Amino acid sequence: MATQTNEGYELNLAEYWQIVSRRRWIIIFCALAMGFFSGLLTWVKQPPAVFSSAAAIKIESSINVADLLLLGGTARQYTDIKTQLAIIESYAVMERVAQRLGIISGDLSSEEIRNSSDLMDDVLSIKDNINVYQDEESGLIEIVASSTSPLFAKNLAQAVADEFKAFNVEDKNRKVFEAKKFIQQQLIIVRGRLKNAEESIGAYRKKHHLDVSNTDPELMARITSDLELEFRTATAHLNDLRFAIAPLRKRINNSNWDFQAVTISGKVSDYFDSLNKRLVDMALKRTELITNYTDEHPQIQELQKQAEDILSSMVDELGKQIQLTQRRISATLTNIEKTKERFQGLPQQTLEIQRMQRTVRINEELFDLLEKKYQEVLIKEAEKVQAVSLVRPAMLPSSRINPVNPSQSALAGLILGLVLGLIIALILEAMDSSVGTIEEVESYLGTPVVGFVPQLEHDEAIDLFKDVDGLATSGHQLERQIRLISHFAPPSTIAEAYRSLRTNLLFSQEGTHQVILITSSTVKEGKSTIAANLSIALAQQGGRILLIDADMRKPMQHHTFGIKRDPGLSECLLGQYRWQDAVKRFSDVMLGDMGIDQALLTPGLDQLEVLTCGIVHASPPDLLAAPAMDTILKEVREEYDMVIIDMPPLLHTTDATVLASKVDGVLLVYHIGSVVRGALKRVQSNIESVGGKVVGIVLNGVRGELSPDYATYKMNRYYTYAYGSDEKLRGNQVQQFFIKMKRRIFSLWQRKRSSSSQD
Repeated sequence: MATQTNEGYELNLAEYWQIVSRRRWIIIFCALAMGFFSGLLTWVKQPPAVFSSAAAIKIESSINVADLLLLGGTARQYTDIKTQLAIIESYAVMERVAQRLGIISGDLSSEEIRNSSDLMDDVLSIKDNINVYQDEESGLIEIVASSTSPLFAKNLAQAVADEFKAFNVEDKNRKVFEAKKFIQQQLIIVRGRLKNAEESIGAYRKKHHLDVSNTDPELMARITSDLELEFRTATAHLNDLRFAIAPLRKRINNSNWDFQAVTISGKVSDYFDSLNKRLVDMALKRTELITNYTDEHPQIQELQKQAEDILSSMVDELGKQIQLTQRRISATLTNIEKTKERFQGLPQQTLEIQRMQRTVRINEELFDLLEKKYQEVLIKEAEKVQAVSLVRPAMLPSSRINPVNPSQSALAGLILGLVLGLIIALILEAMDSSVGTIEEVESYLGTPVVGFVPQLEHDEAIDLFKDVDGLATSGHQLERQIRLISHFAPPSTIAEAYRSLRTNLLFSQEGTHQVILITSSTVKEGKSTIAANLSIALAQQGGRILLIDADMRKPMQHHTFGIKRDPGLSECLLGQYRWQDAVKRFSDVMLGDMGIDQALLTPGLDQLEVLTCGIVHASPPDLLAAPAMDTILKEVREEYDMVIIDMPPLLHTTDATVLASKVDGVLLVYHIGSVVRGALKRVQSNIESVGGKVVGIVLNGVRGELSPDYATYKMNRYYTYAYGSDEKLRGNQVQQFFIKMKRRIFSLWQRKRSSSSQD
């Protein structure tokens, strides 16, 4: 069964069933073990039996006509129920229950019980076994008692119900009588205080000959405020008049004056406004005349004389208004003084009257409140209804309330065990690197697995290189040795895996692949390491190999070979260098970080040349899509026997898809467990959608249990079928023979490729 999830690939749900089938014994074991131990632990660790008994009581509603009118019936009823529930669980009721059940002596007083911490603990322990709530449907109060003894649970629930009923009757009667007595006493006291306060006000008014109008503080404040406002307004107007008269006189005395209107803040008089209007009209008329006549014309001279008379009249009018304003200010000041004399001494008397009135008002309100409360108490006293009644007595319980069900626990454990077993099965399947994994990849992608590289752990790498002379076993050198294991440890199993990859690649599809692009789905899948080792393996066979580091996001080849990063591919694409000048050759490797000794450790590295990434200053996809890249690929085809291109991962960038259609084949690196297979299928679909061709899959990170041939990774051990007992003596002879065989195979591959190209 398969489910279509996206264009280009399918998610095969049958694979999950295959995982469950293969790991069925683990799943069954986890399920049975979890189910058995869950049921067993539930049975062994079961808690002590607890029994419960309940008694039901009914609390009559205390709502009456007075409550409905004064407090609101619904809110009062809800509050009363909550109060009664709290009273049932209160210390006072629990103390009576403890004495009734004989837990504490009935001869002890409440004060003696509270003074003893042991007796207090006994009372509070009863409260922990009581649960009180109201049934939503019937409205009854349920008193539930729980205990390890069924008889004690029954007696406790019944005792709580009975003692609360008695406590409620006593409490209600006591409250009514005590409240009535207190209110009667307070009414007598408040009535006397109210009478004295009223008489004090009358005596004080009579003594000081005060009436209501003379003691009105608002009237006093209003009169004084109006007079002060009038004084401030008149003073401001006087200042405006004085400020305007001086420049007006200056205009009259100045020969070069104009016809502009006189502006004064506030209104002066109607006569002044008419003069100001005439002056404006004359200014308009002069403007008409000046267009035809000069200032010496008789009409203009006449206008100037009239304007001078108008300004003189304005000055006289302003003088008169100044005198009137000064007289008004004087009158206002006189009125203010008279008002102060009139109300002198009244503020203190007014405050005293107000204080007495507040006392009368407070006593009146308090007297009215006491009268209302007294009427309520009389109504309560007249009712005398028993509010609490027992509806259902407590019964002896026959079964525990905390039953233990091992079967349910076992079933829950069984389900949890199935889930846990499935998780463990999926984890084991993800960690599984058997041959079946290779078959599944081939069947799922429809592409052959051309090679697989075993997993090399750090400790194994140290053990692998520690016996080789001239090699470091820590730091940066060790990292380079791991990345170039085909060069530093050619007899090892991992190096043999790269040679197997080389052979499968050369003879697949009749050996027509000259330019190979190596990429992966995501980061840290080892595609740069595989590209470097595959290039070395091809170079060790005798052909001229070019390794192009086109990973402009995170280039690694210059670190791997210990050479300079620039100039490189990016400079060639930008036209700054020819690619022949940017290629790093064997001399560059010997003069780099690797050194001469390590470079000459194994023959074949002199046949390998590296074109590094360079310094990237532009968008990598734009650089790779440039026409210069097509030119470089065309020229390197003619120059080298095989070209390996290291590209970035496809799930993160689009760089590889740019060159996928321009190369002979794409080699896809898949690290076991790095990505889901659906993502691997998507990567293949992306390559094929742009015209590229995936020629094979390389499985990286394969564990040692993949095949019994992968026993150890030590340098001083060789395959028994390849070498004799005297390993140190025959090592160089076998190595030379092996190099000759490689060159013959490579020449045979070249012949096949040339013949296929001619066809």
